[in-house]
Amino acid sequence: MENGLCFRCGGDIPAAQEWCPYCGTPVVGSPPRVQPASPPPPWEPPPAPAHRRGTALIAAAVVGLLLLSGGVVAGVARLTRSTPESATEDYFGALTDGDAAAALKLIATADHFDPSPYPLLTAAALAEDRWRPRDVRVGDAGSAVQYGSQAQRVEVRYRTGDQTVSQDVILLPEDGEFRLRLPFVVLGVDGQRGREIRVNGVSLGTAAQPTVAFPGTYEATAAANTLLAESRTTAVAQPNGLSGYAASLQFGAPELAAGAEQAIQGQVRAALDQCATSAQAQPPGCPFGLNVPGTGVTVRWSITAYPAVSARADSTMWFGAGAVQLTDDGAGRVHWSAGYTDYSGTTKSQSGDTPFRINGSAQAAPNGIQVSLT
Repeated sequence: MENGLCFRCGGDIPAAQEWCPYCGTPVVGSPPRVQPASPPPPWEPPPAPAHRRGTALIAAAVVGLLLLSGGVVAGVARLTRSTPESATEDYFGALTDGDAAAALKLIATADHFDPSPYPLLTAAALAEDRWRPRDVRVGDAGSAVQYGSQAQRVEVRYRTGDQTVSQDVILLPEDGEFRLRLPFVVLGVDGQRGREIRVNGVSLGTAAQPTVAFPGTYEATAAANTLLAESRTTAVAQPNGLSGYAASLQFGAPELAAGAEQAIQGQVRAALDQCATSAQAQPPGCPFGLNVPGTGVTVRWSITAYPAVSARADSTMWFGAGAVQLTDDGAGRVHWSAGYTDYSGTTKSQSGDTPFRINGSAQAAPNGIQVSLT
């Protein structure tokens, strides 16, 4: 299996590695070295038979007239041999038409490139007009020798969404045609909080790893679950020093799902009531406890004031990406009565009231919301 090639930072990446260890961009098949083709020998027609030379002279005169009237021969050459500009126009034209298969045929080493690990390199991700490039303007080609002595760079301007994007593409000669070198956009997602991500209607699962997409607009949704409401965001390509062009889908702080806070408050109250049934001085997983100096300790607990609990969806704190932090208003109080034997062997009892605070988290679970107190 061939080594991989990083999009921008360079160097061969081991074939088993899916992401560049230096800049985190996806690895694609490394293109084989392209040797410049030797020009074919000039074509010379065989001598015409004597009885046809008059016809040949007439045909030559007609061709001469056509050359003078519009350069037909040169026009045919342009139609049968691509230029960097024409290849770029064809690629973006395919995207404008939503034809992913045609676009992929125009990339360098298309026969070796496997698009299956990249679910956005499909027609489904171009299904809506608003996701595609439009009003495409292709500039003149210029040298891009850092990619090879024959490499060419073309600047493209296009509209997508409500923005104008300027994006350079690199083209390499291959089999007598110019093809585009990895003309994609690296797409990153942040803030999904364990929810399923869909970009342009295509599922990316719950993974946070970057992927690549065709140039255009990216509309993303993070699906709702029992804890968090659906989130939406949009991005387009921006220049990125490491990976060429990138789009960052930032969901930001999510909102709680309808009824989630009430469910959390109910679970916290039930957990506090369960804690109050314990006879231990330090009930496990509970927000209150006592340090009793003796042995044979038994404690009776009674919640005298329940705190008002809320969930902070804007903070992951120490609880993981899919969880929310629990906070309270500081109003929680518990009454306790403790009996124990001190170190002199005397049986004693004490009682009192102690404030407590709620610390913990809540996260989505298959059967609802799971609350954990610490």
